[in-house]
Amino acid sequence: MTTPAESRPERPRRSRDQHLDAPDGRTTHHRDDRERADGPLIVVGVDTSEASPHALAYAAGAARRMHATVLVAYIRSLGTSAYLTGVGPMGVDITAELADRQIAAARELATEVLCDLPLRWSFTVRCGDPAVELARLADDNNADSIVVGRSSSRLRRLAGSTAARLLRRTRCPVTVVP
Repeated sequence: MTTPAESRPERPRRSRDQHLDAPDGRTTHHRDDRERADGPLIVVGVDTSEASPHALAYAAGAARRMHATVLVAYIRSLGTSAYLTGVGPMGVDITAELADRQIAAARELATEVLCDLPLRWSFTVRCGDPAVELARLADDNNADSIVVGRSSSRLRRLAGSTAARLLRRTRCPVTVVP
């Protein structure tokens, strides 16, 4: 007599990023379509918050252990009024000057944390919603993971935290650092 487990046909196990898309049942790997020749990639989102240095340090440590490249991303977000009306705010010159100072501070932070470490890294600036832009950046570069700092603003209660919105938009793991 056979047990129910022995009578079931054996199915091959699939990893999370494998899908049966082919009509003949072959397994395809979606993340392997765009392999990078230069190894793993970690995308880290930075801004001027107090959690950014912690997120950057965590990403640097993970990259050193994985022999990965770090892509530091500063996402310049539009003001709330620009999202709602589609028009820039009244003080566009002041806002641009402040944004330039924040970009310089984020680049300086990245240089300070990463310059002495034996790993490759780059810095990029994007404009838009941080969750959308980080997810797009990770997808475009086939990133292995994303690291962000914990939200500290009160606006996150209304709009949701960047990390929570990022989890819904990306296909790679997201690490939130306090």
